[in-house]
Amino acid sequence: MLNPSLNPISSRALTNYFSACSLFLLLTSTVIAAPETVNNKKVSTANYADIKVKVSHTLGGVVPAAQNSAISAQISAIINTFHVDTGHTVNKGDLLVSLDCRENKLRLQQAAANYKAEKVQLALAVTQFNQAKKLSKQGNISKEIYNQREAEENRLKATLENKKAAQSLSQINVDRCQIKAPYDGYITQRIASIGELTQRGTALLHLVSKTNNLVEVKINNRLFNNFSQGKNFQFVFNKQSYPLQIETILPVLDTTTRSHTARLSFINDAAVTGSVGKVQWQDAKSSIPSDYIVSRNDKLGVLIVKNNIAKFIEIQNAHEGQSAIVTLDDNTQVITKGRFSVSEGDALLINNIINNK
Repeated sequence: MLNPSLNPISSRALTNYFSACSLFLLLTSTVIAAPETVNNKKVSTANYADIKVKVSHTLGGVVPAAQNSAISAQISAIINTFHVDTGHTVNKGDLLVSLDCRENKLRLQQAAANYKAEKVQLALAVTQFNQAKKLSKQGNISKEIYNQREAEENRLKATLENKKAAQSLSQINVDRCQIKAPYDGYITQRIASIGELTQRGTALLHLVSKTNNLVEVKINNRLFNNFSQGKNFQFVFNKQSYPLQIETILPVLDTTTRSHTARLSFINDAAVTGSVGKVQWQDAKSSIPSDYIVSRNDKLGVLIVKNNIAKFIEIQNAHEGQSAIVTLDDNTQVITKGRFSVSEGDALLINNIINNK
């Protein structure tokens, strides 16, 4: 049995002994566990769904006039009256300009009289030829006279057609004295004046159609695929947006501007003809922001985590400092912080509360 007077010393010795043992075990445990994490690189990640974006693009667009015409005279005549002026709105068939038509009306009367006279002569020739037919059957007319009657009828028939055509042409010229609107539109300019003598082709007014359901835009090669596959097209003019849809894209490249011409139609309301605004659209596929694009082995791409290992996904056609389209599952873990020190195949320690890259 131990001497009671020695118990305090033994207790302290025993306590020190157990403390030393605990410290040894803790140090041993730390040394053994350290190799599992000391080489793992700390990173933060985010679901692709949380960082992906829909990239928007903008190009200049214009609503060209469907019809843009210089209304011209088709005959030579003096201008009598302008029924419209600059700024007026007109509908198809409205009278725009009246020309002095007295001379053409006289020609029409003359052509009509010639046509009427020819009809009378033809009627006589038809009667004479019918009589010749009866006499020929009776043998009371010579073959020569019969042929003359037949030829005279045929000649007058042809002449009558000629007179009829002349009358129709005269009527057309009379009609051309009244210049009418070929379509609904706006008078943007009056070019001639009352009292002037027009010639065939003399411009009198400038007429622009009221509406056009199309927007025209020029697309460079870099944006061609984005545009042709895009969505949510809008024409923005005067702080108002008009939904659009693609109608046509010319596959031919303009040699001067090095661009393609595309036309889009308004889905609902249309902007005013001549409007100059912006055509905006979004990429059909999601993009990863440029902040998360890294360069590895002279290739641009994105670093993701798979089974706590870094994996580099190359992005074709990516450009430095620009968002890039990439196809990833929404749950893919994209390395957002610490990525600059990470390489393909590195073991990672995910720590989504670290603040340094």
